[in-house]
Amino acid sequence: MKHEWRKREKNLYIPKQEPELVSISGQKFFLLKGKGNPNEHEFAENIGVLYSLAYAVRMMPKQGYTPAGWIF
Repeated sequence: MKHEWRKREKNLYIPKQEPELVSISGQKFFLLKGKGNPNEHEFAENIGVLYSLAYAVRMMPKQGYTPAGWIF
């Protein structure tokens, strides 16, 4: 079942009239570290690897594997 973040996590994503302090639970992300010109070949390679990892993780449930805590 699709995770409907607009309904379940309104306090995080929908802006309020007044500023307020929001506590966010731990989340996991892929991260690229480095510095330099984003127009160089090395950056393009890193983005390609990041895309491949993200796509593989996104397709895991369709292959019958669902990691613990997975929400899509």
